[in-house]
Amino acid sequence: VLIEKDLSTGGFLAPGSFKSGERSGFDLKNIKTGEHLPLASNTVHAGWLKFKSFWFNPAAFESGRLWIEALLEADPEVVVIDEVGHLELEGSGWFAILESLKRQSGTIQLWSVRESLVSEVMHRWNIPDSHIIRIEKMEVNQAANLICDWSKKLIDSYQK
Repeated sequence: VLIEKDLSTGGFLAPGSFKSGERSGFDLKNIKTGEHLPLASNTVHAGWLKFKSFWFNPAAFESGRLWIEALLEADPEVVVIDEVGHLELEGSGWFAILESLKRQSGTIQLWSVRESLVSEVMHRWNIPDSHIIRIEKMEVNQAANLICDWSKKLIDSYQK
């Protein structure tokens, strides 16, 4: 939706997969290129990192980091990180990317966070409540319009 609204947008999504009605894993998908690779699985993978009930692919974290670095060189309006969770709160996963992004002042950042972790993430990265979109409380187009408004205000503030 943001790309349709002509906002330069990049980053990654982590769509889940299911087997027999249960979450079995996640892929990492580059929003701009469509490139994807396995991120996590609930089955053992040699060389992958175990965290809670999943094994995480170190190559996916490296790819995600490289995708974000390349994206930031292009000066995007919006960066998407899906998702920020327990791994990041413990200093792993996308932690280093998030620390780097917090120093970016001219880019809107969309971090997907489970509702149960929103307060902890806000506290850890000093995110004001005014920067939180609770997607379950609004339509996707409403959220996209809000992000477009934020982008316009950000651009206007740099032109002054």
